[in-house]
Amino acid sequence: MVMPDGTWPNALDGAVLDAMLAIRSDALTAVMRAVTFVGNTLSLIAIGVAGVIWLLVRGHRRWAAYCGVTALVAWGLMGLLKVLFGRVRPPIPPRLVEIDSLSFPSGHALNSMVVLGVFAVTVCALTGRRWPLAAALAGTAAIGMSRVYLAAHWMTDVLAGWAVGALVVAVGLWISRRAVTPVRAGPRDRPAAPPSAGP
Repeated sequence: MVMPDGTWPNALDGAVLDAMLAIRSDALTAVMRAVTFVGNTLSLIAIGVAGVIWLLVRGHRRWAAYCGVTALVAWGLMGLLKVLFGRVRPPIPPRLVEIDSLSFPSGHALNSMVVLGVFAVTVCALTGRRWPLAAALAGTAAIGMSRVYLAAHWMTDVLAGWAVGALVVAVGLWISRRAVTPVRAGPRDRPAAPPSAGP
């Protein structure tokens, strides 16, 4: 496949897109459209707002702040990276969706990794259960691959989205923990011992 400007996609992007085109069917396309809908901006905003409200109601303010702030940072970072790289999407055809924004990194992949990831990390921290982490990874994997299937993104767009999203989740967690870790008093900060009583 040749891009509109006459260039070819790289070997990985071309091979993965060709593989997706080879398995396309009406039924699978319908499924992929449904999956990609879950990862769009409005759906993730709804999930994020509902999750933050639930955490606030339950009294988990620090975790609510972690989830909300991290998601907002990810959204802003995604927009910045798209402008910096300025990569165009696959052409129509084979692209099955109408969209005008730039391609790299995939916003669906990045934001689903962050939104699903922060809530999975939060549930894991609060309950000790690890299955939410696996569920979040499975969800963002399905959303990311739906974008490649629909030719809305190149495979490297999705890989970059996952990588940046995972990094944002991890850095946000590190900052959140540092913000609530008490600073240990050094020798000069410790209060002086009271004078010993004389005989």
